[in-house]
Amino acid sequence: MAIHVGIIDSDPVRLVTPVLHQQLPVSKLVLIGTLEQDLEFERLTRVLAPKGIETEFFEISDDINIRELKSQVKQLAEQLSTTSEDILFNASCGLRHQLLSAYEVFRTYQWPSYVIEPYSDELCWLYPDGLPQQQVEDHISLTEYLTIFGARCERHDDDVVGCLTDDIYRLGEKWASNAYELGPGLATLNYLATTCRKEQCLDVTLSEKQQGYRELGMLLDDLTEAGLATYQNGVLTFSCEEARRFANGEWLESYVHYTVTSIQKEMPTIQDNSLSVQVYRQIGEREVRNELDVATVVNNKLHIIECKTKGMSSDGDDTLYKLESLRDLLGGLQARAMLVSFRPLRHHDITRATDLGLALIGPDQLGNLRTHLYDWFVAAGGTVAIRTS
Repeated sequence: MAIHVGIIDSDPVRLVTPVLHQQLPVSKLVLIGTLEQDLEFERLTRVLAPKGIETEFFEISDDINIRELKSQVKQLAEQLSTTSEDILFNASCGLRHQLLSAYEVFRTYQWPSYVIEPYSDELCWLYPDGLPQQQVEDHISLTEYLTIFGARCERHDDDVVGCLTDDIYRLGEKWASNAYELGPGLATLNYLATTCRKEQCLDVTLSEKQQGYRELGMLLDDLTEAGLATYQNGVLTFSCEEARRFANGEWLESYVHYTVTSIQKEMPTIQDNSLSVQVYRQIGEREVRNELDVATVVNNKLHIIECKTKGMSSDGDDTLYKLESLRDLLGGLQARAMLVSFRPLRHHDITRATDLGLALIGPDQLGNLRTHLYDWFVAAGGTVAIRTS
């Protein structure tokens, strides 16, 4: 067993993942931080305590005084030197003057030091020389990841699935693969499902004009064959609330999540994923709620996928800026985000997404969604399984 030491900063995931790495058995994590970082310490403790890993807070001054900082870190080193356990220093986090000062002190004790490389998520030894790098195991869950960044979440995977089956998810694939042809019909179907929501019922009467829409008729046939609805005498009746939500645009979220789950079976670095995650953050005296359509943790990095079945002509910038903000607030520097849009994207939206570092999948790519998502996850770094046909 060993005691790991690290410095708290605004992106502390790499303090947690190595102590969950089973190749380095850990008894305690000592976290160096200023008095103002006690909240971050409490979050890390909430994640690690249930796993039997003790945490200890060692306070340092927030003044930029190198001599004082080294003196404080040396006091910690003297305390640690009396233990019989191995001491490891995690040099992945911390302000530069803190990190360099601490490393210099711990180096005089000849204690092993390592850093977690952000892209590959490999544990790289700074000292001693010659130790092999190793991939950090992927054990942190989505809930734990969000906790580290001060958010709590509610996962409703089972509630969302409800009466939906694998065959019905394939209906989403069919619709996604014919985005341009079915676009107008899906817009009308979304309107009908929204009408049911507003009137708090599961049935709606189509107008004579709507009954004549060819694309809508194709969609109604699909819903009927899948057992999601019945259509008789101009009245559409959904079989359950989940089916209504599916037709109301959640078909795209469900299809994306189903595809991620399929990829997860062959890609071990996808360690957790969830559909329709409700995320709550405390801002002052009020609690702010956001919904993540699809959220997953890949190679110890948060991935957020926003799914949109409506056009972005009026609120494109708002959608993209919100997605960027959630990525940074909930996932730190290594988090990644993607927008999956059923409707065509404007050149302006594509350019803005690129500037914000967001990945995009539009209607042209939806027919090959699995390949695009697979490649995006591979680009998160780390090891992947051999892809099967």
